[in-house]
Amino acid sequence: MAANPDREVCHRAGRGGKMLLPVMAVLAAAVLASLPSAAVATNYTVGDEKGWNPKVDYTSWVKKHRPFYKGDWLLFEYQNGRSDVVQVDEVGYDNCDKESAISSHSKGTSYAFQLKEAKDYFFICSYGYCYSGMKLAVTAKKGPASSSPDSGSSSSSSPAAKSSSKSAAAPIAARNAAALAAAMLLRLL
Repeated sequence: MAANPDREVCHRAGRGGKMLLPVMAVLAAAVLASLPSAAVATNYTVGDEKGWNPKVDYTSWVKKHRPFYKGDWLLFEYQNGRSDVVQVDEVGYDNCDKESAISSHSKGTSYAFQLKEAKDYFFICSYGYCYSGMKLAVTAKKGPASSSPDSGSSSSSSPAAKSSSKSAAAPIAARNAAALAAAMLLRLL
C-alpha cells in the first residue's frame, strides 16, 4: 500500500508535532499582514436624515462629511414628482440651469451616484428649489476610497449599503491570497 502524504502529516502532527499548529498560525498571520489593505468606500446619504429636499443646507452638509474620495457613493433620497437630481457643470450649478445637464434622474425615490473620478461634481434640483439652495457641489479626491476596479460601469449602480457607514471592498487578489493561505493551513492540519 502506498504511503498517503496527507495521513503522514496528520500522523506526525498528532505525535510529536504539537508545535505545528502555532507555527502555521504565525505563518498565516504573516501572509495576511503582508496583503494590501482593503480600500474602503463610504456611502453618503445626501442631506443625512433630511435627504434631498428643499430647506437643507447642503454646503454645511458637505463641510460636515468631507473629504470625499474617488469610489465613494452619494445616495439622493427624494420625493417622486416633487424633485429630481440633475448633474450639471459648474456654470449650470452657479445659474441653477439644467440646459447643459450631464444626467438627470427623477424616477423612483432615490438615486445612487458613484464618484468615479477625482474631480468636482455638481448637482441641482431643476424643480425650482435650486434657487433656494437645493444644490450640491462635491470635490472627490484621489485617496483611500479608490475601490472601484470597474471605472466604466454605469453611475446608476447602487451601493451595497445606503447609509453613510463604511463598507469594505477588498481587492480580489487579497481575497484570493487569504483563501489560499487558509486552504494551505487546513491541508496541513
